[in-house]
Amino acid sequence: MDRIATITRDNVDELLEQLASHLEVDSSTIVPFTDFTDMMTALLEYSGRGQTRVLVAGHASPDTAIAAERAAMESVEILGASPFVSHPEDILEAIGKTSNLVYLANPNRVTGSNFSFGHLNRIAQALTEGVLILDETYHDYYGITGLHLLDAYEHVVVIRSFTAGFGIRSDDSGCLVGSPRFISGFKNHYEWSRITTTIYRLLATSLAGGELAARRLTQVHDEALRITNELTRLNIENRLTSADFLLLRVADPRRVTSFLAGFGTIVENLEAYNGLANYLRYRIQSPGSNDHFLAACRRLPSEHYRMPDIDKRAVMFHRPGEMSAHGCPQSVRKNRLPAGQTSTEKATV
Repeated sequence: MDRIATITRDNVDELLEQLASHLEVDSSTIVPFTDFTDMMTALLEYSGRGQTRVLVAGHASPDTAIAAERAAMESVEILGASPFVSHPEDILEAIGKTSNLVYLANPNRVTGSNFSFGHLNRIAQALTEGVLILDETYHDYYGITGLHLLDAYEHVVVIRSFTAGFGIRSDDSGCLVGSPRFISGFKNHYEWSRITTTIYRLLATSLAGGELAARRLTQVHDEALRITNELTRLNIENRLTSADFLLLRVADPRRVTSFLAGFGTIVENLEAYNGLANYLRYRIQSPGSNDHFLAACRRLPSEHYRMPDIDKRAVMFHRPGEMSAHGCPQSVRKNRLPAGQTSTEKATV
């Protein structure tokens, strides 16, 4: 057998069979990719079929916006009163008026806001014509999935990441999963690149037992709680998310970003996004790196971060009910979903 380092087509096909078994789909319904932006550009071109707009549920990440531009489409963000609450009604109202192509990241890749399973089902049902693209890059951290909707709807496709669960940000490889007819047509439009040795090994490790990914997820969860408690003690307003990052609300995002960079700590300034004028995003790292981040925060001048008020806009987390090993409700796995079925929802203000 060829060494893993060569990554032959036989190696990839064998790995895709394992991935298909893990996701409980046929391997013919999976298309791997090594560059998200390239794949998304091709997906929008193929799914849009001449449309000039794509509806984006919530904030659009930069790579999604770039892909839409490359596909000669306008990305229209559907935003509600709070960037931390998903608004299916707004999306349902927009469907058919400006576009029948919907891109929905669950959780959102900018804010971590998320949709329940019931929301996904309602949107899929409403799209009688068009395509619903579900980006589940952060599925490992969240759990709720629309993957099982593929058994009921041919116009739903799901994006999964190979590396997000490992905290790897220098690579955006993953796979697209859809109905046999959709994937067959897409393969004629998109030629996926060969999977790298690193990605092959990471995915093989994950599928073999998932111990590495499980340790990573546990560490992220524990570190998120530790960091948010410490930031709260420092009077730095912050928010937990359903992904591997925290949101910080500060008085002067640019000064805070510059100050932390001086200590070798990188945070992302989100002020360019609608409704996030005072927000920064910090990606959770190793305990040592997080300690370094907290040490830098302790040295922040209070006028840089202290706010005169608290952001009281609503926050909502959707929790899965009884789930299978892949985050799908047991009662609907491989069955058409009853209209209006929802997961448990919890809202806080």
